[in-house]
Amino acid sequence: MIHPPEARRAQGDAAEDRACRHLEGSGMTIVERNFRTRGGEIDIVARKGDVLVFVEVRSSEVPGFGAPEASVTPAKRRRIVGAARRYLSNVPPASWREARFDVIAIEGVGNAAVVRHFPAAFDAKGKVL
Repeated sequence: MIHPPEARRAQGDAAEDRACRHLEGSGMTIVERNFRTRGGEIDIVARKGDVLVFVEVRSSEVPGFGAPEASVTPAKRRRIVGAARRYLSNVPPASWREARFDVIAIEGVGNAAVVRHFPAAFDAKGKVL
């Protein structure tokens, strides 16, 4: 089923809200959402101590279309890494010691949704770890 753009955006916003609650529940602070730059976007920038975490959120309400995390393609990872580099160029280096790239996959709807968090899912070269 094809959803209109506004329905997809609402689904994406709901998934990002759920991901933020998950991250906060694991002790992270949300620094920014939907950081956009030419050529890329980062869904969530979070922080835990002196580690900045760039989070890509993928969701699927309908089972059977493959795992949401599998949709983070090499091209998508490169765009995320590029956006993270631009983000970091505007952040004082002394404010963070390490950066990593996480993926959060949300499958299902509402309270029945399953949240899977993949810390350090890929590296700064976009290589899956």
